[in-house]
Amino acid sequence: MPPEHRRRIRLVDTHYGGDVSRVVLGGIPRVPGDSVLAKRAWLGGDGDALRRLLLSPPYGEPAMCANVVVDPDLDGADAGYVIMEAMGYPFFSGSNSICVATALLESGYLAMGPPGRQVVHLQPPAGLVRAEVEHDGRHVHAVTVTCDTAWVLDRGRTAELPGFGTVTYDLVWSGCFYAVVDAEAHGFALSEPERPVLADLGMSLCLVASPDLELVHPTFGDTGPLAFVSLAGPLTEGGDGIEVATATYVHPGVVCRCPTGTGTAAQLALLADDGVLGVGDRLTSISPTGSTMVGEIVGRPGLHGRVGTTSTITGRAFTLGVTELVVNLDDDLGTEGIWELLAGTAGP
Repeated sequence: MPPEHRRRIRLVDTHYGGDVSRVVLGGIPRVPGDSVLAKRAWLGGDGDALRRLLLSPPYGEPAMCANVVVDPDLDGADAGYVIMEAMGYPFFSGSNSICVATALLESGYLAMGPPGRQVVHLQPPAGLVRAEVEHDGRHVHAVTVTCDTAWVLDRGRTAELPGFGTVTYDLVWSGCFYAVVDAEAHGFALSEPERPVLADLGMSLCLVASPDLELVHPTFGDTGPLAFVSLAGPLTEGGDGIEVATATYVHPGVVCRCPTGTGTAAQLALLADDGVLGVGDRLTSISPTGSTMVGEIVGRPGLHGRVGTTSTITGRAFTLGVTELVVNLDDDLGTEGIWELLAGTAGP
């Protein structure tokens, strides 16, 4: 194959709890736009071939996530990144933020300081994120991320779902709009064998509820149809304090292996509004595969005419490899539109 028919995309592949997050560090042209929000908009339009390539066979899978590292535009930010998932382009993701911080430090993209705790400031489309990283000088052992402030929009909404009957849900913003469902009310223990039927419920709820919802963010505007569902069990006492079984559905068809930061933040917002948890209280979310994430309420600010909930999440990501993904531009599987996107980059 002539060299001009191949391009190489430099990736750091990481995972949190089994969910693969691909961090794009090179091999693509500079993303147009004078802000991270503008770069997100360009990628979601003219540049969407990259998301389709990285998250579709044979180059990837829909259950993966990807993050394109871009220049930040906010003072104090060390790096910007645009998140790409099966549903499109969320404004914030907790697990992806943990993966990005890990990838940037372990790859040397950002300088790793002496062993101990190091603060890096990252900029997803939602705005500046503080990440406190614990490392030994070579490897990251934990990351604590301050999440986008969450707030509760509506309680007790219902949808009639084929095969499931009446499903009641609460609507929460936590970096994306979530429908939060009481799993116990529908007989779910949120175990690994239930993941296929959880996916069925999540897909049905997104399809049925979306026409009745106007998911408009005060700053970001119309965010599109409902794409996230969080199911949660009852609170229990565990070895590390209060625990909750959770499952996060991402449309279309993905049930996450990790608890997810936005899902955890949505749960904390509801519990704070109910007066069950307050500032300083912690909650460990446990996914159907047994992956965990620790959330802590750190503030209750006024926001958009409501009382919001600011929380941190703590977890650990692992680097799977630093790779060059070879894109064969004359391969008709998964590469539609990618030639125009990568045409200006160098071959192998």
